[in-house]
Amino acid sequence: MIKLSTIILEDSSAPKAVIMAGGAGSGKTYLLNQLGLDSLEQFNPDKYVEDKDHPYYNKLGPAANQVAKDVAAAADKRTSLVWDTTASGKRFEKQLETMLGIGYDVYMVMVYAHPMISYIANFQGRERNIPADAVFSTWRNIYQKIEEYNQKLKGNLSIFVSDRGGKFNKEIEGFNKAAQKGLSGVKEFLKDYNEKNNIGGSSFFKPVEMSKEEETEFIKHVGSVAWDKDNRSEDKAIKSAFLKAFRKNGVGPGQDKLRDAVKKYKDSSLKRSQDADAVLDNILDMIYNPTFQEKLKHSEVGDIDSKVQAFLA
Repeated sequence: MIKLSTIILEDSSAPKAVIMAGGAGSGKTYLLNQLGLDSLEQFNPDKYVEDKDHPYYNKLGPAANQVAKDVAAAADKRTSLVWDTTASGKRFEKQLETMLGIGYDVYMVMVYAHPMISYIANFQGRERNIPADAVFSTWRNIYQKIEEYNQKLKGNLSIFVSDRGGKFNKEIEGFNKAAQKGLSGVKEFLKDYNEKNNIGGSSFFKPVEMSKEEETEFIKHVGSVAWDKDNRSEDKAIKSAFLKAFRKNGVGPGQDKLRDAVKKYKDSSLKRSQDADAVLDNILDMIYNPTFQEKLKHSEVGDIDSKVQAFLA
């Protein structure tokens, strides 16, 4: 039997896009593999991130940017496609508007998972994982726009609620119980969880690499400048500031400049921490909001596949 997704490829006058949307670790790829969309050209940052021979190997940011460019190029050719994305951020929203503006029909399949499922799935059994605060900000940014996307796509949106077969029910219960104490309770719960499971960082972090000569000069140059050597990001900040000057001029930037680099990092770190707290606050409001929960109308895989195939007809 010929899939409708195959037929649509022959009709260049009706470009269509299926967007697989969802937070980090929500299970978009799992669901996509169960849908009959193999005939459509597919776009996913993993194409670059997992290719050891590509310059963007293990570089999520550049890979995501490249996929956005790839999708834009395909859209210019009116190519029907599948786009696997978090669907969060101004760039995605602008690109979606552009596709709709040039005549694309768009169907969004959103995969929803409890924030703790996304958090665990991001770290558990994965060679690649994004920072913890990025998991939660992505979660917040996409799911708070469910109604907006539904209206923009005129109802062409299905939601698959992923519970991972109940595998993480204990952790979800722990998160929800901690949430009853508010933000401080969730932060303490996550801290304990991270320590017990040795997780929380990012596999995309790239430490500064110095030659023996550069390291020797850095040690001599840093003098009395104080910084947290055990904080890999703070350590990277001061070393990057030193190398920028040393590699350009053959001398270090001076201790005052290095102190400024440390202060700049600490100020930025405090701002990120405050932003992360605000995101968690938003998430707690969302998961306990009856109006939000009503938007999570789950559809079975077969039902989603039928709707998508009908959309492509």
